[in-house]
Amino acid sequence: MARPAAPRSSLTPASVRLRPARLVLPLLAALFVAACASNAPVVGPGETADWKPATPNLPAPYPSESKMNNEQGTVLLRVLTGADGRPTRVEVQKSSGFVRLDQAAVEAVRRWQFKPLPQDGTVTWREVPISFRLGAVNAEMK
Repeated sequence: MARPAAPRSSLTPASVRLRPARLVLPLLAALFVAACASNAPVVGPGETADWKPATPNLPAPYPSESKMNNEQGTVLLRVLTGADGRPTRVEVQKSSGFVRLDQAAVEAVRRWQFKPLPQDGTVTWREVPISFRLGAVNAEMK
């Protein structure tokens, strides 16, 4: 008994090869974009590691009592900025270990002006490190 002929497909070998290519190219593009984005610093949603000010901001003043006690350290602040680049909220993310240094950093950054980011005018979290270091002269004067 003879088998009935299989229905002929409208797909030719050339069209079969093109369909996977249409699927693979967008997939490769998405993988490339993801790989490039993975080099960016890891921050939470709505945060950015770019915190450079639009204009030179005044440095945080070194508290005189902290100088006398040889207090040094780095304060890491989280700063929420509005669409105009002005700080709306300043939080100590990592303390220097000294309350006076932390307070001086917070008070100084509250007066800063940041470059407005992103372009759509949304608020942005930024990480701002403020270092307090005594020079060799101050360290020897104790």
